[in-house]
Order: sequence, then C-alpha cells, then structure tokens
Amino acid sequence: MDVFKRHFGKNCSDRKLVKVGKLTSLILAIFAILVAPMVANAPDGLYQLLQQLNGIFFIPIASIMLAGFFLKNISAMGAKVALFVGLTFYILTTFIFKVDIHFVHIWGIEFVLNLIVMFAVSYFYPPTQEMQQDNIVFVEMKTWKYTKPMAIMLCVVTVAIYVLLGNAS
Repeated sequence: MDVFKRHFGKNCSDRKLVKVGKLTSLILAIFAILVAPMVANAPDGLYQLLQQLNGIFFIPIASIMLAGFFLKNISAMGAKVALFVGLTFYILTTFIFKVDIHFVHIWGIEFVLNLIVMFAVSYFYPPTQEMQQDNIVFVEMKTWKYTKPMAIMLCVVTVAIYVLLGNAS
C-alpha cells in the first residue's frame, strides 16, 4: 500500500487503498494458482526450479556489475540492452524452447552473450562522460590475526559435515 500511495495515489482515501489492496491480492492469488502446476510438476524438484528461476536475473545483473567494475568503456545503454537481451535469452532457452543443455551451461553462454552485447552497444553508443574518482583515500590493509585458524577450522568443519552427513556407500 505504501508503494501505491507514494507513487500513484498521494491523496487517496482509505477506502480506495483497501480496494487496491484487494485487487492486488486477487492478482497475486491468480498468479499463484497459475504457477502452482509448474511448481508441482517440476521434474527435478522445487529447489532445482528455484535455481533455474534465480538465473533469470542473476546472470544478467552479475555480468553488468562485473563489466561495470572492470571495464571502463561500457555505457549505460550497453548495460540496459544487455540486461534485456540476457533476460530474454534465458527465458527463451530455459522455459519456452526446450534446449537440451543444463541451465548452468546456459548461464555461461548468457554471460558471454551479455558481454558481447555490452561491447557492441557501447561501441555504437559510447559513454557520454568518463568516470573520475575524486578524494581517493587509501586504507591500510592489515591481515586479520585469526585468518589462518579460522580457515583451518572452516576446512575441518566442511570435511566433518561431508563425512558425517554424506552417503557412506
């Protein structure tokens, strides 16, 4: 309701808010009913389905963030187009056209495709201004005194969990 009131109905009455709330609940209920068979009939289980759905946004956003961090000549337009192309590519190859490739491999292909799209679009629509950093403050980097003991403990705990909870056969 806060979103509706803030962006669409700044001066709306409580009656109108209740009406919009009921309509929103109805839309979400219908969506849940339509999606339920997909969840119930997920061939590899709910967890695998959630992982596949996670890939819809994860890979395009991750590729844009990594390109933004490490490549200075990627434009905002290139990032936006790559986001749209990545979302479309993943949805088409995973849910519409049944491609006989595991979805993790599709993630890799999508990542490379996003980089190519970002480079291509940024070539034709280069960044309008070069980013400059002012007031750079250097922080002294010291090693945490518990790094090695914690690393050893994490390795021991991981192996212990694997041994104790894994299949012995």
